[in-house]
Amino acid sequence: ETLGPEPRAALRPPETSARPREAARSDVAPGRRALVAQVEAWGEHADDVEYMRQLKAMPKRIMKRRELVIKNSDLEKAVKKQGKVSFSIACWGLSEYSKSSGLGEDAASIIQVFYESKDERKVLNAFSSVGVDLEAAEAVPVDTESSMQHEQEIMYSKESLFIQDNLIYEEGPPMSTEELKKRFKM
Repeated sequence: ETLGPEPRAALRPPETSARPREAARSDVAPGRRALVAQVEAWGEHADDVEYMRQLKAMPKRIMKRRELVIKNSDLEKAVKKQGKVSFSIACWGLSEYSKSSGLGEDAASIIQVFYESKDERKVLNAFSSVGVDLEAAEAVPVDTESSMQHEQEIMYSKESLFIQDNLIYEEGPPMSTEELKKRFKM
């Protein structure tokens, strides 16, 4: 006994598919019809629900964060310690017009150092060995529900990350004309 082809009705998409539907639109010439995609709101589609289920099942590390301004030359030395010691860094470069930064060797960045409590002593020692007093910066627990993308990436990552913003930032109130002249030897 052989089975014939499936009936054509089985090949039709279900009524709930995301096929474009006809809709009346003011920018379409009279007598014409437009197809407009019906897109479900985020979180309602089955793929969204599955993604959120998987995300919630992933382990998220409980982290501490310390923030400080550091010379870029010291930052390069500290980054070399990553991997040997488990910590992550988020970095924002400072403009040469910032009070804590400058040109060349004086260039600096604002960094946030993330680590788990169990690694705190090792992280503090790693920064101390390159001449940075990380212990002077206050340790703040990282909110597991943080809306900051870099914090979420670091908490979900099993590895040490170095995340650097491509933009340059100016720290604090602008320097006075006299301070700028003195800095740039004008």
